[in-house]
Amino acid sequence: HREAALEYRRLAEHEPAGRAAGYRWAAAYAYWQAGSLADATRQLDRAQDDLSTNELPVSVLRAEIARSGRQWDEASFYYEGLQASAAPDVRQFALRRLASTRLAQGRAGEAAPLVGDLADPAATAALADYTARHDRLPWLGGLLGTIPGAGYMYSGEWSTGFRSLILNALFIYGMVETADDESWGAFAAITFFELTWYSGSIYGGIDAAHRHNQQRLNDCRDAIDGLTLVE
Repeated sequence: HREAALEYRRLAEHEPAGRAAGYRWAAAYAYWQAGSLADATRQLDRAQDDLSTNELPVSVLRAEIARSGRQWDEASFYYEGLQASAAPDVRQFALRRLASTRLAQGRAGEAAPLVGDLADPAATAALADYTARHDRLPWLGGLLGTIPGAGYMYSGEWSTGFRSLILNALFIYGMVETADDESWGAFAAITFFELTWYSGSIYGGIDAAHRHNQQRLNDCRDAIDGLTLVE
């Protein structure tokens, strides 16, 4: 994507303003795909300077770049502006993205009427399911993690939870056996690894709750987004 962006920039240098703007937009898109949001924004700024008529493609990409950078207020500003477009597919796209952005901001109540305007049963059902359920509490996941594996299980990561339980049990068994045999060197080594696994169970319970919550949010946002215009 970076190499493509460079080629588009080279092409823009040898074209009149209108065509150069198109190449700079393409360079911005390539930078966005590469994850270089600052470079993408710079190319869009130059494209807008050269563009005298149709600013719609620039606004769409600015909105997507802001969304990728988690600049939710800026993204909302552009999506709200895009809803004034004469093109129905652009208005629908902007409405989906705005609803998804509101959800990312933790404003599900504001997302609901936007989703209702979509008249999309899948998006409506996804939002209803999301609001009907509750996030996992990271602090509770960590607390349950004091029982090896329970923190993972709390967030639905059952296989990881059982692995954590079995491994901790094996290490504790090894500690008991080496202590009975007075093999203190082996006891110290096994104890060190057990402390590592045990603390991992606690922190893992916290991380599992965060992962669960983020995945739940992402699934709902994906259902609201539907097909995207730019991609």
